[in-house]
Amino acid sequence: PLTGDSVNNTVVWVLAFAPIIGLFLEGIVAMIVYDGNEYRAEQALLDAKYWYITVLLNIGLSCFDEFRLKKAGQDTSSFRGWVWLVPVYLFQRAKRLKQNQAYFITWMACFALTFFI
Repeated sequence: PLTGDSVNNTVVWVLAFAPIIGLFLEGIVAMIVYDGNEYRAEQALLDAKYWYITVLLNIGLSCFDEFRLKKAGQDTSSFRGWVWLVPVYLFQRAKRLKQNQAYFITWMACFALTFFI
């Protein structure tokens, strides 16, 4: 298996910014659904009509990252069940690979930032 230093972290860094990316995707979907009507799209976002897009993005990226780690020979059994709870997954991943918690902290900051956007 690859050591934590040689594991490609591209997917996990995209995941770290997934709360912001998800919010952006929600806006795009709302604009498509409401035919470019900015007022209705904004109202849909304020009513959290498309919250599931961000959730699916986060869980999908977590699953994909876990799959890539497993394929690279890492033992993912200790955090495999946590892919649905992203911050726990990121924390456990960093701990297992003996990496710093930067992507965990980034995800938490992005998640908190979504409440102010």
